[in-house]
Amino acid sequence: MKYIILLIVTISCLANADSCVVTDADEKQYNDLHSNKVTIESTLNSSNYFVTINLPDSIENQSLNAVWLVSGSIEEPTFIAPLKVFHEGEQLVAWYSIDAGLIRKDYIVVGFGGDCGPSIVKEVIYQR
Repeated sequence: MKYIILLIVTISCLANADSCVVTDADEKQYNDLHSNKVTIESTLNSSNYFVTINLPDSIENQSLNAVWLVSGSIEEPTFIAPLKVFHEGEQLVAWYSIDAGLIRKDYIVVGFGGDCGPSIVKEVIYQR
């Protein structure tokens, strides 16, 4: 009986196990091919930056999944926030505003497909 329960638990775990393997080389290649499809504009207005991100609705038949603001570094972020995506005419747009005194190294991460889909990573350049 013990072995039957062990077998059922093992099969159950294997059936529900999903894995996602995306290498750094795959991510870099995807980013190199498609990063030009995401544009980031920053405008300084008084003491605040207004940042607008223009996005495609899909790349390589994979729909836009999510957009995140990541601060600090990609590997060890100090802050992460999802950004809401809006339709402005035919274009998809996300935006945020930040006080100029809070500026640090920020990135926009745009995910496509499911949870394990590819993503585009671009650094935000704050124009003075």
